[in-house]
Amino acid sequence: MAEYILDISGLNKRYGNIQAVDNLELKVEKGTVFGLLGPNGSGKSTTLGILLGVVQKDSGDFKWFGEEPTASQRRRLGAILESPTFYPYLSGIQNLQIVCKIKEVPESRILEVLEQVGLANRATSPFKTYSLGMKQRLAIASALLSDPEILILDEPTNGLDPQGIAEIRELILDIAGQGKTIILASHLLDEVQKVCTHFAVLKQGEKIFHGTVAESLMGNEGVEVLADDTESLRKVIGTFPSFIDMKLNNVGRLEVQLSKETAIHEFHEYLIEKGIVLTHLAYINKSLEKQFLQLLSAKS
Repeated sequence: MAEYILDISGLNKRYGNIQAVDNLELKVEKGTVFGLLGPNGSGKSTTLGILLGVVQKDSGDFKWFGEEPTASQRRRLGAILESPTFYPYLSGIQNLQIVCKIKEVPESRILEVLEQVGLANRATSPFKTYSLGMKQRLAIASALLSDPEILILDEPTNGLDPQGIAEIRELILDIAGQGKTIILASHLLDEVQKVCTHFAVLKQGEKIFHGTVAESLMGNEGVEVLADDTESLRKVIGTFPSFIDMKLNNVGRLEVQLSKETAIHEFHEYLIEKGIVLTHLAYINKSLEKQFLQLLSAKS
């Protein structure tokens, strides 16, 4: 039976005429990597702010570890809500020593977390010399100092280059592999698809989807085909009994949508019977991005 580490019920927050969080219902299982998705202004950061006690809710409830939020509970949480802010002329170690004093954590944890985030070799370098990716990793290190059970990250790869994004992705997976629960807000769907086990989609503060990444990516979106004679291929595909739709993609291949019960070998055999020899045949895998856009347009 699932153990829920976070339970949100009827959560609301309004800023003037804007409903930032709209009657949000959400549960997060222990040990998962949970992605909170949505366009700018969807309520992701506001929701995280409420959960961390830095934003006042209007109504509704939420529970951490099955209990009402308390100061002692928050010690079991590690979080990064905004861009990392450290003293530029101090080293990574010196900045974390300050964080240790604030969090009342022993400094013996510093080298351990720096090693964990891959900054041990730059521990004595001034923060101002760090790349954006290194600054983000130092922020994650500061959140890990208290050895939290839950790590909360708001747009952890925002502004990073592809290498920095890949480094943060691997770090998140490494932390998750140690059994910690991770909740992250992001609009980078490809990254969420690669690191998250579960996700929810918000639009204008309202939850419009909640499920697992694996279930959302099950099956396929049709098949991609190519033949020497594209026009003949088009005509024959159009006569296939289970044909629904097709389009030419940007690499010159036909993307064909068939009814869900159609077996790929039946489609291929039909083409062969009609004298069509394919030079390419592949499934079109589902993507979180396409489903995300469909969800948003369906709720417009």
